[in-house]
Amino acid sequence: MVKLVPNKPQYNISSQYNKYCMIEDRQYLIAAQVERWDLFARLTPTAFLLTSLVLILFDIIDFETAFYVGLVGFATTAVVWWWWAIITIKHLVITLNRASKNLNEVSREIVRATQEIEALKNGS
Repeated sequence: MVKLVPNKPQYNISSQYNKYCMIEDRQYLIAAQVERWDLFARLTPTAFLLTSLVLILFDIIDFETAFYVGLVGFATTAVVWWWWAIITIKHLVITLNRASKNLNEVSREIVRATQEIEALKNGS
């Protein structure tokens, strides 16, 4: 399995806390959450199927009970995952909008610097 979570960045304690540290922390948290969802998606269905099979074979529960327990578990997982996905997408959209705004500012500054250099060339 590929590890999605990078090593958490270490910050110099004497440095002033800024918005970039918060953004990196949030990105680390999202990567960690994705890795946990991946593990959950691999282990939970397998564990449920094996447990249900053993319980049904030893006549501890019947198939209908296992079916409804699985149905409730699936529905709960779907709802929780949906809300997590929406919140994560919202965070990513905010981050991308902020990056786009900063890139536009840099682009305007480059155009302004280019114009100033052209003006200096023409004035010389």
